[in-house]
Amino acid sequence: MAMLVLDPGHGGRDPGAVGNKLQEKDVNLRVCLLLRDALVRSGVRVLMTRETDTMRVPDVAVGVDLKARAMLANTYAADLFVSWHYDAATDLAVNGVAVWIHPSQREQPCYHKAELLAQSIATNACQKNRGVYFGDFQVLRDTMMDAVLVEGGFITSPEEATRLSNADFLRHQAEGAAKALCQILDVPYIPAVETDVAMVPVESEEVVQVTFNGQALPQRGLLIDGKTYVPVRELAEVLGCAVQWDGSTQTVELTKVG
Repeated sequence: MAMLVLDPGHGGRDPGAVGNKLQEKDVNLRVCLLLRDALVRSGVRVLMTRETDTMRVPDVAVGVDLKARAMLANTYAADLFVSWHYDAATDLAVNGVAVWIHPSQREQPCYHKAELLAQSIATNACQKNRGVYFGDFQVLRDTMMDAVLVEGGFITSPEEATRLSNADFLRHQAEGAAKALCQILDVPYIPAVETDVAMVPVESEEVVQVTFNGQALPQRGLLIDGKTYVPVRELAEVLGCAVQWDGSTQTVELTKVG
């Protein structure tokens, strides 16, 4: 199975670029979680350098944190390393997507992978393709496999920042990247199944109406193999209860409020 290390840039006390009420670290994480899901759906094994708002190694210098991100990819002998960022510029009109690689990869296959990735993201998200750039970034220098750094747009551009606040736009970026990365890894890309139906039952499932004291709840339940499943949180709200999930015991606790 192909393996990719996905690195949402910055995190924790390191916000990255800031502009138009956005912090780069937050947008990086949102799009990378979408990209991770798209790649896993297509059969790629994905390791994330972070999955929450934190640095890879908390409370250390940024350089140490960056080295740890590259080390993760090296330790697991990943096929590809992808670091995702958003750029900033003094010229607020500058916009578009670019992919950076290490200067040593100028005439190497990594250059063509970067070209493909930039084009696919730009096409799928209707962005300007700024092409491939070269930089001696630590995560590109310290990794022992092909590595790319995506600059998915400019957080300082008011127009692009508005798009970066839109979940559908980030999804288009992620799916565009997934298409290219699957091609690079020689894995068939499996597109997301889009539907306007909130819940589609499989053959053994039946959607059922849930009522409480004669009042129909807006959310439906499911009848699966003779057992009825209902949305706990919505039902709890009707009952005036607080919901608490205990992951260690896999239980849901309802507590009466007031």
